[in-house]
Amino acid sequence: MKYWIERWSELRKKELIPYPDIFTIHDVYKTICTQEELKSGLKELHEIFHALYEDILNSPADMLLPIYDMNEYGYFSREARTSRDESYKYAKIFYVLGYSGELKRNGELLIQADKFKEQCKIMKITNAGAFLNKLGNYGIIIDGLVGEKIKGNSVITVSYPDNKNVMAILYDLAVKSNNTGRFKDFCRLNYKLLENDWDTADHGNGVDAVCDLFHSQRDRITAQSIHEELIRRNYCYNFQDWNEGPQIRYYKKESDRDRNTNADFWLTSMDTEFIFYFRIKKMDKVIEYINNCPQSVIDNFSASDKGCENRISGKCTSGISYRLGGRTIWRCGCCNPNFQVTPTPDDYLYYINAVETAGNKKK
Repeated sequence: MKYWIERWSELRKKELIPYPDIFTIHDVYKTICTQEELKSGLKELHEIFHALYEDILNSPADMLLPIYDMNEYGYFSREARTSRDESYKYAKIFYVLGYSGELKRNGELLIQADKFKEQCKIMKITNAGAFLNKLGNYGIIIDGLVGEKIKGNSVITVSYPDNKNVMAILYDLAVKSNNTGRFKDFCRLNYKLLENDWDTADHGNGVDAVCDLFHSQRDRITAQSIHEELIRRNYCYNFQDWNEGPQIRYYKKESDRDRNTNADFWLTSMDTEFIFYFRIKKMDKVIEYINNCPQSVIDNFSASDKGCENRISGKCTSGISYRLGGRTIWRCGCCNPNFQVTPTPDDYLYYINAVETAGNKKK
């Protein structure tokens, strides 16, 4: 992987949410298509999105996306940020097509060109005609363009002859996402958008906001169990969003949650992988407990890290050092909580208990 656009487009592909064999589709979406037809359209739309991201990874310049070398431009550079935004470009095109159009019973979307251009401007999509032409490589037919130009006061017709249900599901997901402010759910083709009516979105208000991105059923079960356990122990929480994915942070005090400080636990999707962060400030009270934990837990507490620049410069005030198994362990805590693991259904309670045994002060 050489370019930033490849790094972020790969993540966009991984974030596509797999759909189960059986899921709820509200009756309001069945006025044109049956439930099975909508599922058929969703399956094919997933395949189209996967193919788009594969082509971006193989040849980003041919897909009209910027190519900034990762070795030349750092993570926080303008070029890296631009690439991150541009990784949503094709999803944005589909999004605007879907919610701007009028769906016909033959599976065509009819879109007023002026409305499309206006919405592209809002979504910061430039050179939209060129991107629309690219969709022809994926079986989508666009009528109404003159070369790469979108003529004003005209109508754009969008269709997918291989399966008319693709346009129906595109319309349903885009309109529902636009109505409820769920753009990222659209980008991820989240089937849960179809559970409620056009203006209601009940999903994503709990642990599913994070764990729906996990590809492992075991990780989803573990995350759900952790969330339920922390709520049972009276932790409060809020939602955060990193470039690499969403997270939930858990606090003992509502005042800490409101100030977004002193979170004891972070339940995180890191590039769709499950990481459970937790903070222990002093290890002296918890070493005995750890020594009586399963070996997998002991091993995670026995892993040392190098620390960040603050440790090298001697200015670190957040890292901790302790002895375990005859070794000195260092855990950095400057940027993130000082422990991070991928727990299992069998061992997640030990990490929660370790934090509470350590007795982090609630100031």
